[in-house]
Amino acid sequence: MRQHPDTSLDPKGYVADFHDTLLPQVTLEDFEADLSSGDGNELENKFRAAHSSSGLAVNCFAPFRSRIADLAMPMGAGFDDLRFERKCPTGLRGGRAPNLDVVLSGPGGVVGIESKLTEHLSAHQAEFSPAYEEQIRDARRDQGYFREMLRLRDRPDQYTWLDAAQLIKHAFGLARTFPDRPVTLFYLFWEPANPGAGPEFAAHRDEIDEFRSRVAGSSPAFEAMSYPELWCFWQDTEPADWLVRHLSDLHARYGVTL
Repeated sequence: MRQHPDTSLDPKGYVADFHDTLLPQVTLEDFEADLSSGDGNELENKFRAAHSSSGLAVNCFAPFRSRIADLAMPMGAGFDDLRFERKCPTGLRGGRAPNLDVVLSGPGGVVGIESKLTEHLSAHQAEFSPAYEEQIRDARRDQGYFREMLRLRDRPDQYTWLDAAQLIKHAFGLARTFPDRPVTLFYLFWEPANPGAGPEFAAHRDEIDEFRSRVAGSSPAFEAMSYPELWCFWQDTEPADWLVRHLSDLHARYGVTL
Protein backbone atom coordinates (compact mmCIF):
# COMPACT_ATOMS: atom_id res chain seq x y z
CA MET A 1 0.00 0.00 0.00
CA ARG A 2 2.96 2.35 0.56
CA GLN A 3 4.19 1.68 -2.97
CA HIS A 4 0.74 1.83 -4.61
CA PRO A 5 -1.34 4.23 -2.47
CA ASP A 6 -4.03 4.56 -5.16
CA THR A 7 -4.96 0.88 -5.15
CA SER A 8 -6.78 -1.25 -2.61
CA LEU A 9 -6.59 -4.82 -1.35
CA ASP A 10 -9.62 -7.02 -0.96
CA PRO A 11 -10.10 -9.01 2.30
CA LYS A 12 -7.92 -11.84 0.93
CA GLY A 13 -5.04 -9.54 -0.01
CA TYR A 14 -5.67 -9.30 -3.76
CA VAL A 15 -5.57 -6.22 -5.98
CA ALA A 16 -7.99 -5.75 -8.87
CA ASP A 17 -5.21 -5.28 -11.46
CA PHE A 18 -1.97 -7.25 -11.36
CA HIS A 19 -0.04 -4.17 -12.55
CA ASP A 20 -0.43 -2.82 -9.02
CA THR A 21 1.77 -5.59 -7.63
CA LEU A 22 4.82 -4.68 -9.74
CA LEU A 23 7.97 -2.92 -8.59
CA PRO A 24 9.14 0.22 -10.44
CA GLN A 25 11.79 -1.43 -12.64
CA VAL A 26 9.60 -4.39 -13.67
CA THR A 27 8.10 -4.14 -17.16
CA LEU A 28 5.52 -6.35 -18.86
CA GLU A 29 7.94 -7.20 -21.67
CA ASP A 30 10.16 -8.96 -19.15
CA PHE A 31 7.62 -11.52 -17.93
CA GLU A 32 4.09 -11.29 -19.37
CA ALA A 33 4.54 -13.73 -22.26
CA ASP A 34 6.13 -16.33 -19.98
CA LEU A 35 3.35 -16.23 -17.40
CA SER A 36 0.64 -16.22 -20.04
CA SER A 37 2.01 -19.47 -21.47
CA GLY A 38 2.33 -21.19 -18.09
CA ASP A 39 -0.29 -23.26 -16.34
CA GLY A 40 -2.77 -21.72 -13.93
CA ASN A 41 -3.58 -18.37 -15.57
CA GLU A 42 -1.27 -16.75 -13.01
CA LEU A 43 -1.72 -13.13 -14.11
CA GLU A 44 -5.48 -13.10 -13.57
CA ASN A 45 -5.45 -15.17 -10.41
CA LYS A 46 -2.66 -15.81 -7.91
CA PHE A 47 -0.36 -13.10 -9.28
CA ARG A 48 -2.78 -10.42 -8.08
CA ALA A 49 -2.11 -11.34 -4.46
CA ALA A 50 0.23 -9.14 -2.43
CA HIS A 51 1.56 -12.45 -1.04
CA SER A 52 2.09 -14.13 -4.45
CA SER A 53 5.29 -16.19 -4.60
CA SER A 54 5.22 -15.95 -8.40
CA GLY A 55 4.90 -12.19 -8.01
CA LEU A 56 7.91 -12.17 -5.69
CA ALA A 57 9.96 -14.12 -8.25
CA VAL A 58 8.96 -11.74 -11.04
CA ASN A 59 9.57 -8.64 -8.94
CA CYS A 60 12.99 -9.98 -7.99
CA PHE A 61 14.27 -11.31 -11.32
CA ALA A 62 12.36 -9.59 -14.15
CA PRO A 63 14.68 -6.56 -14.40
CA PHE A 64 17.56 -8.95 -15.18
CA ARG A 65 15.78 -10.06 -18.36
CA SER A 66 17.27 -7.16 -20.32
CA ARG A 67 20.39 -6.95 -18.12
CA ILE A 68 21.33 -10.61 -17.92
CA ALA A 69 25.06 -9.86 -17.78
CA ASP A 70 24.50 -8.27 -14.35
CA LEU A 71 23.01 -11.43 -12.88
CA ALA A 72 25.21 -13.37 -10.48
CA MET A 73 24.01 -16.23 -8.31
CA PRO A 74 25.71 -17.99 -5.40
CA MET A 75 26.29 -21.02 -7.63
CA GLY A 76 27.86 -18.99 -10.44
CA ALA A 77 27.31 -16.38 -13.15
CA GLY A 78 27.44 -16.18 -16.93
CA PHE A 79 23.75 -16.76 -17.61
CA ASP A 80 22.35 -15.85 -21.01
CA ASP A 81 18.69 -16.86 -20.65
CA LEU A 82 16.01 -16.25 -18.01
CA ARG A 83 12.48 -17.62 -18.16
CA PHE A 84 9.50 -17.58 -15.83
CA GLU A 85 7.04 -20.46 -15.35
CA ARG A 86 9.26 -22.81 -17.36
CA LYS A 87 7.77 -26.26 -17.90
CA CYS A 88 10.14 -29.14 -17.13
CA PRO A 89 8.28 -32.39 -17.92
CA THR A 90 8.92 -35.41 -15.72
CA GLY A 91 8.11 -37.81 -18.56
CA LEU A 92 5.15 -39.41 -16.80
CA ARG A 93 2.33 -40.34 -19.13
CA GLY A 94 -0.70 -38.12 -18.67
CA GLY A 95 0.91 -35.97 -16.00
CA ARG A 96 1.14 -32.18 -16.04
CA ALA A 97 4.67 -30.84 -16.35
CA PRO A 98 5.88 -29.01 -13.23
CA ASN A 99 6.28 -25.26 -13.72
CA LEU A 100 9.39 -23.76 -12.15
CA ASP A 101 9.06 -20.13 -11.13
CA VAL A 102 12.37 -19.17 -12.76
CA VAL A 103 14.88 -21.06 -14.89
CA LEU A 104 18.31 -19.55 -15.54
CA SER A 105 20.66 -21.08 -18.09
CA GLY A 106 24.04 -20.39 -19.57
CA PRO A 107 27.28 -22.08 -20.66
CA GLY A 108 28.01 -23.13 -17.08
CA GLY A 109 24.72 -24.87 -16.44
CA VAL A 110 21.10 -24.45 -15.39
CA VAL A 111 19.47 -23.17 -12.20
CA GLY A 112 15.79 -23.95 -11.60
CA ILE A 113 14.25 -21.74 -8.90
CA GLU A 114 11.26 -22.63 -6.77
CA SER A 115 9.99 -19.46 -5.08
CA LYS A 116 8.07 -19.30 -1.80
CA LEU A 117 6.59 -16.30 -0.04
CA THR A 118 4.14 -17.46 2.66
CA GLU A 119 3.34 -21.01 1.50
CA HIS A 120 5.86 -22.52 3.89
CA LEU A 121 3.89 -21.16 6.83
CA SER A 122 1.16 -23.74 6.18
CA ALA A 123 1.50 -27.43 6.99
CA HIS A 124 2.19 -29.88 4.15
CA GLN A 125 1.87 -33.61 3.64
CA ALA A 126 3.74 -35.38 0.87
CA GLU A 127 1.65 -36.96 -1.89
CA PHE A 128 2.88 -38.88 -4.93
CA SER A 129 1.01 -40.66 -7.67
CA PRO A 130 1.99 -44.35 -8.03
CA ALA A 131 3.08 -43.38 -11.56
CA TYR A 132 6.34 -41.93 -10.24
CA GLU A 133 7.59 -45.27 -8.98
CA GLU A 134 6.02 -47.23 -11.83
CA GLN A 135 7.20 -45.09 -14.76
CA ILE A 136 10.56 -43.63 -13.73
CA ARG A 137 12.97 -46.29 -14.97
CA ASP A 138 16.03 -44.23 -15.90
CA ALA A 139 19.01 -42.94 -13.87
CA ARG A 140 16.71 -40.81 -11.71
CA ARG A 141 15.69 -44.01 -9.94
CA ASP A 142 19.17 -44.25 -8.40
CA GLN A 143 19.17 -40.69 -7.03
CA GLY A 144 18.49 -39.44 -3.52
CA TYR A 145 15.31 -37.74 -4.68
CA PHE A 146 13.80 -41.09 -5.64
CA ARG A 147 14.79 -42.66 -2.32
CA GLU A 148 13.30 -39.70 -0.47
CA MET A 149 10.10 -40.04 -2.48
CA LEU A 150 9.79 -43.67 -1.40
CA ARG A 151 10.37 -42.70 2.23
CA LEU A 152 7.74 -39.95 2.09
CA ARG A 153 5.26 -42.14 0.29
CA ASP A 154 5.29 -44.45 3.31
CA ARG A 155 5.61 -41.63 5.89
CA PRO A 156 4.09 -38.51 4.31
CA ASP A 157 4.23 -36.40 7.49
CA GLN A 158 8.03 -36.23 7.80
CA TYR A 159 8.08 -32.55 6.84
CA THR A 160 5.63 -29.96 8.09
CA TRP A 161 6.72 -26.61 6.64
CA LEU A 162 8.78 -27.74 3.65
CA ASP A 163 6.85 -28.95 0.61
CA ALA A 164 9.35 -31.71 -0.07
CA ALA A 165 7.08 -33.53 -2.54
CA GLN A 166 6.96 -30.49 -4.80
CA LEU A 167 10.75 -30.15 -4.71
CA ILE A 168 11.19 -33.82 -5.60
CA LYS A 169 8.85 -33.48 -8.57
CA HIS A 170 10.78 -30.41 -9.75
CA ALA A 171 14.01 -32.37 -9.40
CA PHE A 172 12.62 -35.16 -11.59
CA GLY A 173 11.58 -32.59 -14.21
CA LEU A 174 14.91 -30.79 -14.22
CA ALA A 175 16.88 -34.04 -14.45
CA ARG A 176 14.86 -35.16 -17.47
CA THR A 177 14.82 -31.75 -19.22
CA PHE A 178 18.55 -31.08 -18.83
CA PRO A 179 20.18 -34.54 -18.69
CA ASP A 180 23.60 -33.51 -19.99
CA ARG A 181 24.19 -30.22 -18.17
CA PRO A 182 25.08 -29.26 -14.59
CA VAL A 183 21.75 -28.45 -12.94
CA THR A 184 20.83 -26.94 -9.57
CA LEU A 185 17.41 -26.93 -7.95
CA PHE A 186 17.41 -23.67 -5.97
CA TYR A 187 14.81 -23.26 -3.22
CA LEU A 188 14.36 -19.53 -2.63
CA PHE A 189 12.09 -18.51 0.22
CA TRP A 190 10.90 -15.36 1.98
CA GLU A 191 11.51 -14.60 5.62
CA PRO A 192 10.56 -11.46 7.56
CA ALA A 193 13.13 -8.93 8.73
CA ASN A 194 12.88 -10.60 12.16
CA PRO A 195 12.69 -14.37 11.52
CA GLY A 196 13.00 -14.98 15.24
CA ALA A 197 9.42 -13.73 15.57
CA GLY A 198 8.01 -17.23 15.19
CA PRO A 199 9.31 -20.80 15.67
CA GLU A 200 8.02 -21.79 12.22
CA PHE A 201 10.90 -20.02 10.49
CA ALA A 202 13.57 -21.94 12.40
CA ALA A 203 11.67 -25.21 11.96
CA HIS A 204 11.43 -24.56 8.22
CA ARG A 205 15.20 -24.08 8.01
CA ASP A 206 15.76 -27.30 10.00
CA GLU A 207 13.63 -29.19 7.49
CA ILE A 208 15.56 -27.66 4.59
CA ASP A 209 18.79 -28.92 6.16
CA GLU A 210 17.35 -32.40 6.59
CA PHE A 211 16.13 -32.50 2.99
CA ARG A 212 19.49 -31.26 1.74
CA SER A 213 21.31 -34.02 3.58
CA ARG A 214 18.94 -36.70 2.26
CA VAL A 215 19.41 -35.70 -1.41
CA ALA A 216 23.11 -34.83 -1.15
CA GLY A 217 25.14 -36.01 -4.13
CA SER A 218 22.09 -36.20 -6.39
CA SER A 219 21.44 -34.51 -9.69
CA PRO A 220 20.16 -31.85 -9.76
CA ALA A 221 22.15 -30.47 -6.86
CA PHE A 222 19.96 -28.90 -4.19
CA GLU A 223 20.62 -25.44 -2.75
CA ALA A 224 18.46 -23.18 -0.59
CA MET A 225 18.59 -19.56 0.52
CA SER A 226 16.22 -16.88 1.75
CA TYR A 227 15.41 -13.94 -0.50
CA PRO A 228 16.97 -11.48 1.98
CA GLU A 229 20.18 -13.56 1.90
CA LEU A 230 20.20 -13.42 -1.90
CA TRP A 231 19.73 -9.65 -1.83
CA CYS A 232 22.66 -9.32 0.57
CA PHE A 233 24.72 -11.45 -1.81
CA TRP A 234 23.87 -9.09 -4.67
CA GLN A 235 24.66 -6.08 -2.49
CA ASP A 236 28.14 -7.50 -1.89
CA THR A 237 28.89 -7.91 -5.64
CA GLU A 238 29.41 -4.17 -6.30
CA PRO A 239 26.05 -3.96 -8.09
CA ALA A 240 25.24 -1.63 -10.97
CA ASP A 241 23.34 1.54 -10.13
CA TRP A 242 20.04 0.14 -11.39
CA LEU A 243 20.42 -2.91 -9.15
CA VAL A 244 21.13 -0.75 -6.10
CA ARG A 245 17.80 1.00 -6.71
CA HIS A 246 16.07 -2.33 -7.34
CA LEU A 247 17.39 -3.80 -4.09
CA SER A 248 16.01 -0.77 -2.26
CA ASP A 249 12.60 -1.37 -3.84
CA LEU A 250 12.70 -5.06 -2.91
CA HIS A 251 13.52 -4.33 0.72
CA ALA A 252 10.80 -1.67 0.86
CA ARG A 253 8.23 -4.11 -0.47
CA TYR A 254 9.18 -7.37 1.21
CA GLY A 255 11.27 -6.36 4.24
CA VAL A 256 8.34 -6.85 6.60
CA THR A 257 8.76 -6.96 10.36
CA LEU A 258 6.30 -9.20 12.19
